[in-house]
Amino acid sequence: MPQKIPQRLYEDLEKILEKELPFSVQAYYPVKLLRKKLLNNRIVWVDKWPDFKVVVVSDDRHKDVSPQRIHCFCKDTHESSSLDSVLRLISDELSNSLLMFGCRSSVVDDLIKSRGSSVRRVSPDAYMLTLPEENIISLPIPDDFKITNLKEHHLDTVVQEWPYSGVFSDSKEWIKEMIAVLPSVCIENKEGQPIAWVLQQDYGCIGMLQVKSEYKRAKLGSAVTMLLAQKLREEGSHIYSAINVENSQSLAFHEKNGFHYLSDFLIAFVNYGYNQT
Repeated sequence: MPQKIPQRLYEDLEKILEKELPFSVQAYYPVKLLRKKLLNNRIVWVDKWPDFKVVVVSDDRHKDVSPQRIHCFCKDTHESSSLDSVLRLISDELSNSLLMFGCRSSVVDDLIKSRGSSVRRVSPDAYMLTLPEENIISLPIPDDFKITNLKEHHLDTVVQEWPYSGVFSDSKEWIKEMIAVLPSVCIENKEGQPIAWVLQQDYGCIGMLQVKSEYKRAKLGSAVTMLLAQKLREEGSHIYSAINVENSQSLAFHEKNGFHYLSDFLIAFVNYGYNQT
């Protein structure tokens, strides 16, 4: 039966999930952050313990935003029924629909077959990519630009420039939390305005990369990506990115910057409907 994992077991769970990387990335990083007490207001669920097949990280309370984000991992590509049992319990407890990050496409295919219209993809699937250490390089930055990390006074700009901000009514709250606790890189111009940035997101992938339009020819996107990769490497973290299969521009950017595709690893973004009956 699905159950919540107490904080005292986070370290054990983290070690198990680390052995399952890269497939466990979107559950591993939230659990790691919770174990370090860098994230709060979350619950970790499993289908059973200790021989779990499914891990899901959710909010610990209902929010006035629908759907609510969750991050998940299935050990086996044929564990959609175990996943469904956990998701039903979470959806009932939160009284809300769920937006699921991280499950492999094959698991989602099985889930959709069994649940029908109550489960649907909200976007095309995404390739998972990684940046090998040997492909991390230093790139030049103009002398009048300053390298820093994202701070709270950058928040409004980051939210405004992120093209998916309108999808989530709590985008500002979510991004503020990530800026506060996760690695990031920001380049400011000589006036102190942010012109390029990227951060590691709470599910482990780097993202929200943006370069102000007037600076796009300066290769600052590559620069901030490599700077963040260096920072993550120094921390002992893996470097992952999830890119929409139809986003040819972003895929070309990652290929050009030395990222490799992880074979047999497509993830889906799925709305799991809340059944009020």
